[in-house]
Amino acid sequence: MNDNIEKPTADLIVTPSLEAAYGMPIGRHDILLRGKIGYDRFISEEQRSKLRLDTEAKANIRFGATCLITPRAAYRQQRADYGDINAVTENLQKFSTIGADFTCERPGLFPVASYEHDTTRNAAEFDYADQTSDTFRGGVGYAMPSFGTLTAYYERVNSKRNALGIENRINSYGLRFQRAVTPITQIDADVRWLDVSSDSAAVGSYDGLGWKVSLSTQAIPRLKLTATTERAIINDSLIAAGFTIDSSYRIQGEFSISELTSGGLYAEWDRRKFRQDAALRPYSITADRNRRFGGLLRRKLSDRFDLTLDAQHYTRRTDTSVSNYSGTQITLSAALHF
Repeated sequence: MNDNIEKPTADLIVTPSLEAAYGMPIGRHDILLRGKIGYDRFISEEQRSKLRLDTEAKANIRFGATCLITPRAAYRQQRADYGDINAVTENLQKFSTIGADFTCERPGLFPVASYEHDTTRNAAEFDYADQTSDTFRGGVGYAMPSFGTLTAYYERVNSKRNALGIENRINSYGLRFQRAVTPITQIDADVRWLDVSSDSAAVGSYDGLGWKVSLSTQAIPRLKLTATTERAIINDSLIAAGFTIDSSYRIQGEFSISELTSGGLYAEWDRRKFRQDAALRPYSITADRNRRFGGLLRRKLSDRFDLTLDAQHYTRRTDTSVSNYSGTQITLSAALHF
């Protein structure tokens, strides 16, 4: 629903989907194939109805005593986020990824490295958001059973928007710590210093902390609590931005009602600040806030079949009150395990 018009109108979107995943061990190695196909059917705005695809392939190739290389590829296409476009305009986005991760994790010191190539393509009206990115990461990890795993790394991201003729660059210097503090409590903390620059002087630069921290505990029997917070630089946005500074928070509780039934509640808050050059593409919004509240219910009908119901309500509010947006989404899914 677009809240920024005199008489907001609502639309009903129905998305039937089918997803399949297949994993197979091959000696010491294994492969995973996953594919999902769906169709976003707009009841009122039929011209926005589009096919949705989400596919992924990856392999775990093991060699030596502990070394692992994971090549991966993915392709996804979907209608653009209604909240960012906020208009009765069609834009089919296409995302592709190829890359590989490498590690030799073992007690003591070990190396880590990764590379990823990402592309985003949009309809002609939104070609300013077409983007090609290359991400390089290298570092050294240290692992001990009584300590956990600590990884120091450097990451470089080059993101080009050819239609605008600009490139954004992100240098990250980070530390990641992973540990099961107790058998029922886990922490995963990634803290990095971000050095961001752009070819556009109006977009400018950014220097500051980024992070992704997740803490989960099952200290209360049958209840798992998880809290997550993240600050990151996002390049891939339909907003006419050089880059976006994104700060998000999420809390979630999952409760085991019985051996066959579980339920949960969650809440998310997200704040985005857009760095952009109005000379390249005028846009009135410089920041927005997004809130999402939801609940889910899972029921295991047999060893091979289960059902999940997920209902959520989300709202978007901008600093100029232009393109405010709200909606409710209900997802019912059935899974069959072979």
